[in-house]
Amino acid sequence: MMGESTVALIGGVLVFCLALWLYILLPASMATDRGRSAVGWVCLTLIFSPFLTIIALLVLGPTVETTLARFREEESAKRMHQ
Repeated sequence: MMGESTVALIGGVLVFCLALWLYILLPASMATDRGRSAVGWVCLTLIFSPFLTIIALLVLGPTVETTLARFREEESAKRMHQ
């Protein structure tokens, strides 16, 4: 059987992994996918709240440059398949 200290250690590791994902990995990947600064958005997450920054990233959406680049990629892919 597992002792209390082992259960506490496993719980602590799980909480740490969840916090790492919520405060760093999720905002950074969302910002990168939208053509925004991952470091800047992680800093905002640490200053404010991960929920506020995630909502802000969803509301702001991708940058104009990212949208245009995706549009160009889709157009070139269409031309190649014709």
